[in-house]
Amino acid sequence: MLALAQIGVNIAPLLAGAGVVGLAIGFGAQKLVQDIITGIFIQFENVMNEGDVVEAAGRTGVVEKLTIRSVTIRDMTGTVHLIPFSSVDQVSNMMRGFSFYVSEVEIAYDSDIEGAKQAMRDAFAVVMEHPDYKNVILDDLDLQGLIAITPASVTLRSRIKTLAGKQWGAGRYYSETLMRLFGERGIETPTPKMRYVPGKDGKTLPELPPMGDEPA
Repeated sequence: MLALAQIGVNIAPLLAGAGVVGLAIGFGAQKLVQDIITGIFIQFENVMNEGDVVEAAGRTGVVEKLTIRSVTIRDMTGTVHLIPFSSVDQVSNMMRGFSFYVSEVEIAYDSDIEGAKQAMRDAFAVVMEHPDYKNVILDDLDLQGLIAITPASVTLRSRIKTLAGKQWGAGRYYSETLMRLFGERGIETPTPKMRYVPGKDGKTLPELPPMGDEPA
């Protein structure tokens, strides 16, 4: 630019343009540096590796690629998400050490709670007999029992401790077995029910209570 100025070229517009370009590059580099610094710490702390199931930046899936700047996650639908580390403020890894399958089931308010709890124990016993799941379960059923009460239902919770990343298969089989046992033993889930009461003009009018079987 000094040489251009010596031969009479007005370099003021060039200097202004160089300043704008330099500012833009500076902002871009700042984001890139943030990506790299965050990526270095994430990999240094070994919070996730390729093949892990994680949640990061609101996306949950399998880590397919991990670089110093970004992580590539494939979710359950098969969609691939490229997430720069500057967008990641928290990483949740579901495949470290061990895992829990948490089952929360709602049953009708007037159901037999002890019978439901026994069905949960029996469903777990069936899972423990399955050759694909008995070797991935690490402990007895953690039956926490009643955790919530509403006017129409009660909620029971249980947990199954498994090897890391093995909770989903055993958990699905447990839920399927529990649903079948509930049906066989008459343990009902809360469902809205339509009842009819006579109106003032003698006609039958529908009445829909919130939930349950309480009389109108």
